[in-house]
Amino acid sequence: MLISGPTASRKQSPKLGPADCVVIFPPPSPSDTNPPLGPALLARAAATHGVRLAVLDLNMMHINRYQNGPVRRPYAALGDHGKDRPLLREASANLFESFGLDCEQTLHVPDTGSAVAGMHYAFNTLWRAIDKQISTASPLARWVEQSLAEAPDWPPPVLGLSIMGPSQVFLSLLILKLAKLNWPSITTVIGGSHVTLLADEIRKDERYRKYVDHLLPGHSELELVELVHRIKGGTEQPALSQPAAQSPPFDYLPLFDKSQLALYPSSRLTLPLQFTRGCYYAKCTYCTYPVVEPVVTKLYARQARDTMARLQDLHGVDRFSIKDSLFTPAMLDRLSRAVVESPRLDVRWSVTTKVSSKLVDLAPALASAGLSTVELGVETIHPRGQRLFRKQASREDIERVVLTLAQCGVVVIVNLIFGLPGESLVDAEEQLSWFQELRQAGPPGMIDCSLNMLEIVRGSPLAGERIDGLLLTGIAPWAYCHSWRAPDWRREFAPRLVAEESAKFPSRIAS
Repeated sequence: MLISGPTASRKQSPKLGPADCVVIFPPPSPSDTNPPLGPALLARAAATHGVRLAVLDLNMMHINRYQNGPVRRPYAALGDHGKDRPLLREASANLFESFGLDCEQTLHVPDTGSAVAGMHYAFNTLWRAIDKQISTASPLARWVEQSLAEAPDWPPPVLGLSIMGPSQVFLSLLILKLAKLNWPSITTVIGGSHVTLLADEIRKDERYRKYVDHLLPGHSELELVELVHRIKGGTEQPALSQPAAQSPPFDYLPLFDKSQLALYPSSRLTLPLQFTRGCYYAKCTYCTYPVVEPVVTKLYARQARDTMARLQDLHGVDRFSIKDSLFTPAMLDRLSRAVVESPRLDVRWSVTTKVSSKLVDLAPALASAGLSTVELGVETIHPRGQRLFRKQASREDIERVVLTLAQCGVVVIVNLIFGLPGESLVDAEEQLSWFQELRQAGPPGMIDCSLNMLEIVRGSPLAGERIDGLLLTGIAPWAYCHSWRAPDWRREFAPRLVAEESAKFPSRIAS
């Protein structure tokens, strides 16, 4: 039952080659600079083992429907934090409005959360809205369906959905149902970090698996390859080799299709990479990394450098966003030394780390090696909150690390969390003022922020511990966050964080 009608995406659909498997990255995802890494790693593993896998980046195709000019503020940061925030908010808001969920009954919505973005609905509510999309041939359903149908050699034997967060669930469910209605021979697979987090619930409750044939949580590159070979019925299945003892335990080199990269603004395109899995700290009580990536691997710095060099040669891109959960000072030192080895790489790169006094001494060398942006997990300046999060650092150390990096030419993104159990409005005001003063103290445009209200997320230690002042009141099936009895002032304070993140401030670096 193909839905007929015009579509705004006809000129934007990337041309896919003959494919054994198509992996879709659905909207919305908050980046217009980084193509998704997971599907690119799947594509590399598939190509290595004789499977033709194509990536359909519906997220960037959707964002491009709202591109109407240059970036709307000068962004100094590299990668995800260099995104056009107003553009992404507009694209997401219009998408959420098109779901038709505004009048539906919600389920366990956190005090500062969005019901639609967080998927705070019951199973039946979501399927009722999806059935309406299809039965009325809505513009959203037509756009999705024609984006699939126009792909060359469609339908593939295997269709994968990479679901990284709850905001992508609605489109994923719509795609799954449309695929089974129109192309019933397709085998459907879901994976991604959100699916990994929900894997036990998905296995236990068949309502999650409607129109889903296979579940592949975690890093399942080889499992997907094996699945495709089984479905194709081939007898020449290759042996799936394991890395050598002195090699990284997974392939560092993602495979990007040039037509997919062409969807991104060339002046800010940043290629994502991951060189370790797991987290070397793994103590933060608000975090789900120990659940999603429980095994920690080590960094192979020379191979990491070679990966950046190879991608630079292939795509002419010299900007890289390293997605590892925590790049320790020792890892930063090793990678920076590898980058400047002869022949020196002329690249810019970003990482995420936590406050360490070692960064003060390393800062000049890191900047010289191309470190451009550091996302610094501060979380809170208040000792009580630091004890709750199990992540402690003095204000003096935080300020010294931030200002030293900024003065060396590295953009610092300060991550802060507000609205903790027992935290007062006075505490939140003090923390926000502290950040504003810190930003003013640094070089123009070199200190930015990621400001968040605390969310109690599924699978985190906070969600399972008995903590004074923290009472969970429920969670929807596909949601990431629990509702809880939060401080009353949070709802009025949250918009101030959005305004601060969006504030225009001087930048000395061209985007």
